[in-house]
Amino acid sequence: MTPSYARTKATKLNRGVATVELAFVLPVMLILVLGTIEVCQRIFLRQSAVLVAYEGARLAARSTSSNTDITTRCQTLLTQRRVIGGTVTVTPADVLSQPPGTQVQVRITVPWASNSPTRFVLQDQGTVTVDAYMLRE
Repeated sequence: MTPSYARTKATKLNRGVATVELAFVLPVMLILVLGTIEVCQRIFLRQSAVLVAYEGARLAARSTSSNTDITTRCQTLLTQRRVIGGTVTVTPADVLSQPPGTQVQVRITVPWASNSPTRFVLQDQGTVTVDAYMLRE
């Protein structure tokens, strides 16, 4: 056997080993990367819902705000944060008629499935629900 032939055979063997290692490691790495993206997306989605609920409750605390104003503002914020399918619920049904000191609740509900780029990694298709409470002025 000549030395160059032995080096060529060893190089081919190393390439084969590297290919097999890649075949084992690549699926694990993809799951880790996609799982990380999914978890970060869920954290962002939850934080977006918290922000929108707080802003809606802050608006609801004003004596001049109506349910339509609150819902419109919350939907605008959800759209700006690229949240899809979010719903806004304001309690009581007619905020304008409530006396000062009345507790107002703003509930934001967002489905996970509509807002997930990698639905196949974490298969939970539930919703995130956030409530914010404030007193009317």
